[in-house]
Amino acid sequence: MKKLLEIFVICGLVIMVIPSFASPMDLSKGMILDIPQEIMDHQFGKIPSSQLTRQDSIEIAQFRFTADTLKVLAILVEWDNRPHTYSRETFDSLLFSRDVFPGGSVADYFYEVSYGKAIVVGQVLDWYNADWYTPNFYFEDILWTLDPVIDYSQFDGNHDGDVDAVVFIRTGNGQEDSHNTNDIWSYAMVYPPGSGPGPFDGVYVNRWNTSPETRPLHNPANPRLFLGVNVRNRIRVFCHEMSHCFGLPDLYDYDNKTDTTTFYTPNDYNDHPVNDWCVMGYAGYGLFSIGSEIPSHLCGWSKKEIGWINPIVLPQGTYGDVVIHNIETTKDSSLYLLPIIPAEGEYFLLEYRNPTSTAKFDKLDTDYSVFFWPALTYGCDPLDRGLIITHVHDSLGAYYLRINNGTPTYAHYTVKIEDAGYNPNRNATSNPGGWVSDSAQWWYPYETQLAASFSDDVPGQETFSYCTIPNSRGYFGPSWITVRVDSIVDDKLYANIRIPGTFLSGDANSSGVVDIGDVVTLINYLYKSGPGPVPTEAGDVNCDGKIDVGDVVYLINYLFKGGTAPGCS
Repeated sequence: MKKLLEIFVICGLVIMVIPSFASPMDLSKGMILDIPQEIMDHQFGKIPSSQLTRQDSIEIAQFRFTADTLKVLAILVEWDNRPHTYSRETFDSLLFSRDVFPGGSVADYFYEVSYGKAIVVGQVLDWYNADWYTPNFYFEDILWTLDPVIDYSQFDGNHDGDVDAVVFIRTGNGQEDSHNTNDIWSYAMVYPPGSGPGPFDGVYVNRWNTSPETRPLHNPANPRLFLGVNVRNRIRVFCHEMSHCFGLPDLYDYDNKTDTTTFYTPNDYNDHPVNDWCVMGYAGYGLFSIGSEIPSHLCGWSKKEIGWINPIVLPQGTYGDVVIHNIETTKDSSLYLLPIIPAEGEYFLLEYRNPTSTAKFDKLDTDYSVFFWPALTYGCDPLDRGLIITHVHDSLGAYYLRINNGTPTYAHYTVKIEDAGYNPNRNATSNPGGWVSDSAQWWYPYETQLAASFSDDVPGQETFSYCTIPNSRGYFGPSWITVRVDSIVDDKLYANIRIPGTFLSGDANSSGVVDIGDVVTLINYLYKSGPGPVPTEAGDVNCDGKIDVGDVVYLINYLFKGGTAPGCS
């Protein structure tokens, strides 16, 4: 396709682009991220069948940018009927400044979440008028148009033959915020390494994204309505899209993404597996946080994936007074891994999140007032403080970038936060905070949640074990892991952790079988000061968290009356 003759300004210089020919974009050879299928069809038209091989998908999913410096090319795009509002200098500061941009810049964000390992630098081109093509197109043609005046090789910071990152900042709001079908839904495009648009100056552009210049303001008197005023966009969406350039996948559920009933329908196709606790989640991404400028941190799993933090792996055993530092500011002793089935890549991750830390980010939770007004007040509340327990099953998503689709694609998520506030046995009268309120741990009867952390501050939310709700059961059977939060003091959380390993529930005498000998062992232990079961959990056959006569009755019913087998469901 022949490029049009354009005269435009880059960083104050008038540049004439020489007409040339470009290869049209082929969506079948890459992946589009963040756009719901129904929006994708409207925005792009019919998408061709994927030409990606299994190896291509593996290479995309396994890519991680681990170099020290990410070099970003930012291209500002406007149209005659949608002129820009903010200057190039504003977005240069939003993206690349350090310790000066109000609320923190994108460079500030990645420097903090990487513990100083990731330096984000780059160049912002002045506003470029793209009236020569449809506003909701793919933006890739602009790369070819600017080829004569840009040395793309200068943006290959890790020298792997691919540009580190390109971001198209476009005028107008994002459809994800405005719900206006005339606006573009923000998205990222990824290709296998060494492919995509190009080559330009010997390099390819295999990861690029687009974020909006502005966002619409909601009406505090009724958050479901807009004020008709647009302001400069916050950095939440920029940080999310840029994280794709580091190789991170989305951690929200793509199913029924725009169907708002899935935000509060239990066990449907969209159950928000990480909620507020990761900028790669739907809530951390900012789509619900309508009053907040400050993005959530990346979760421990995401930081581990890039190599910014190494978890401490705890083998089988009992650990008292484990000190877990807040993960926002400390990379040492702030992420613990409790194995469940190592061969499956199944484990729990423990991290302490502290909104009162000295970090710039990770301060506020989701604002759901747009969905639950007037039950909820407008604006975000402080992020919950406490222990975040993430259930991970890495092998489930090893070859797929959209690893957290959940049902019906998979039986469970690859990365899921255990919500300490959710207990289906409770109702609105027993839930702290009531039915739907700013202080409720769970909004009954809705699925929408705050993903409450484990903490000794809230009665009943200090322990995570095989008999709590939620419980520590693995995806293939009980893990018997117990984690108890003993106290939280400033930047440190103190926990007691028990990993008993595998055993046969009911085998109180460790004989390898469950029989009358185990009944005798329990009776001797309870009434004759005999030795207790090893491990203790083996004797808790009814999974109520203690060993008493109920376990003896349970075991007798199982052995002689056809009762349910020992073990936690």
